[in-house]
Amino acid sequence: MHPEWPLILFTFFNCLAGGIFLMQGILTLAGKGKAMQLASCVSAIVALAIGGLSVFFHLQHPLRMLNGFGHITSGITIELIFVIVFAIAVVLYFLMMRRSEEGVAPKWCAILAIVVSLALPFATGDSYLMSAIPVWDTMLLPLYYVVATVMLGGLAAMIIAVAISGMGANYTEMEYYFDPTLPDVAMRQSEQITGAILAGEHAVAFWLGNVVIGCAVPAVLAALVMVGKIPAEKALAVAVIALVCAVIGTIVWRVLLYEVAVNALIQFQWALQ
Repeated sequence: MHPEWPLILFTFFNCLAGGIFLMQGILTLAGKGKAMQLASCVSAIVALAIGGLSVFFHLQHPLRMLNGFGHITSGITIELIFVIVFAIAVVLYFLMMRRSEEGVAPKWCAILAIVVSLALPFATGDSYLMSAIPVWDTMLLPLYYVVATVMLGGLAAMIIAVAISGMGANYTEMEYYFDPTLPDVAMRQSEQITGAILAGEHAVAFWLGNVVIGCAVPAVLAALVMVGKIPAEKALAVAVIALVCAVIGTIVWRVLLYEVAVNALIQFQWALQ
């Protein structure tokens, strides 16, 4: 039996969306996380959209999903209702944040965010409770989704916070600047930048992240599938792993491109006399 990837992705991204919004609600209620509000709202909506699109490929055809919406008590209808309520809560949080003079959503929005973020994964898990599948028919399933939501939300909040903190440092801690009015000062040579990638400060990221993980691993996995070393039933899982590695390599490469582009413009140390 092949795993139902649409449902796996749907439940995963549902928990991720709920976790992100949950942590933002907790931070807002605690008077923190102001800088993370927009990123959290956007990330939650994107995760929710990815999960929603994934589930439409369940039952081999998207139109078959629509038949389930005709029964108000069906699991898929309940999931749809909670997804819509969650999306409305995120949009409402965003609008109230933009409306606020302090740029912070009010406390009641934070409470609403916490409630809908816990209700979404619980409803998702509850929709799978059915006597026809006894191993699913336990309240531990929705409880698991709630716990997964908290875990994913915590990790996502840490990533968002670190990203925002790093971006803020790039634009607030100005140590160098490029002055085009001083043409007699030599530009940094391009080989200095290239050397930093191949054997300098960026070498580990380039060789490990881009070359090995991003290029070599997907190529080897693809070759093993083509020559039949990997069974056909495992090809999908291998393809997913190869895709993840390729995405990691792509991200690493683009980060390096950004870094060397910025370094190429750094000419002088900015020191206030």
